[in-house]
Amino acid sequence: MRGYARSYGFEGRQTTSAVKGLIIANAVVFALQTVTGGGLMRGYGLVDQWLSFVPGDALAGLQLWRFVSYMFLHDGIFHIGMNMFVLWMFGSQVEALWGRRLFLVYYFVCGVGAAAIYGLFNLFGGSAWQPMVGASGAIYGLLLAYGLSFPDNVILMFMIIPMKAKYAVFLFGLIEFFSIPRGGSVAHLAHLGGMLTGFLFLQITAPSLARGARGGLTDVQKRWRRFQARNRMRVVRPDEQPRRPGGNGSTGPAKGADQARIDEILDKISREGLQSLTDEEQETLRRAGRR
Repeated sequence: MRGYARSYGFEGRQTTSAVKGLIIANAVVFALQTVTGGGLMRGYGLVDQWLSFVPGDALAGLQLWRFVSYMFLHDGIFHIGMNMFVLWMFGSQVEALWGRRLFLVYYFVCGVGAAAIYGLFNLFGGSAWQPMVGASGAIYGLLLAYGLSFPDNVILMFMIIPMKAKYAVFLFGLIEFFSIPRGGSVAHLAHLGGMLTGFLFLQITAPSLARGARGGLTDVQKRWRRFQARNRMRVVRPDEQPRRPGGNGSTGPAKGADQARIDEILDKISREGLQSLTDEEQETLRRAGRR
C-alpha cells in the first residue's frame, strides 16, 4: 500500500501556502453563500448575485470584479469539494515547483481567461444573463500545468484508471471540447478556456516548461530550487562556509559530497516531483535543513 500511495502521489503530500490560502478563501466564501441562500442551500443568494460571472453584467456592464470573484463561488458541496481536492492534489506540486508568486499569477490568469472566453461566446442571447460560478476554469488550467511539469507522473483518471499525466490532460481537454455542444449546467467552454489560457500563458512566459524536460534544468526548475533552498532548508555550499578561527576555510571532501548528493535529490524532484523521493532521500534533505 505504501508503494501504491507513492506511485499515485498521495504519500507525503504537503499543502503549500498559496494552495492553503485559496482553499480557506473558497471555504469562507462558500459559508457566506450558504448564509445568504446559496452554497449548501443551492439557491441564488445575495453573494451569488453580486459575485457570480454574468456575461452581460461583466462585459457590457463593466462589472470587472466578476472576472475574479466568480472563482470563489460554488454550487453545492460536491462542486466545491471536487475543485478543492484537485487544487490540493495537483496545485501543491505545481506551487512547490514554480514558487508561490508565479503559481498565483497563473491560477488567476487561467480563471480570468476562462471567464473571458465564456463571456465572449455567451454575450448575446439568453446566456448573456446566465450566471457562472466555480474555480473549475482555473483548475483546468492547473491540470494543464501539472501535465506539462510532471508529464510522466501517473495519476488516477476519474479516480479509477492509472494514466500518465500528459495523456490524462489531453483526454480531459478532448472531453471538454466534445461536451461543449451538449450545453447543460456545466460550463464546458470555461473549462476549455482555462486550459487554453494556461497554454498561451506558458508559451509566452515559460516556453522552457511548455517544451517539457528534454534535458538540462529549465528556468522554472531553477526557480523551484531557489524556492526550496529559501523556504525549506538552509544549504550552504562549500565555498560559502564560514572560516573557523585558525583554519584555512576548507570544508573537506565530505561536505562537497553532501552538497552533490543534495543537488542530485533536487534535480530528481524537479524531474519527477516530491512524491518520488525515497525515505533515505527525504532524510538527507531533513538533515541538510537542520544544519
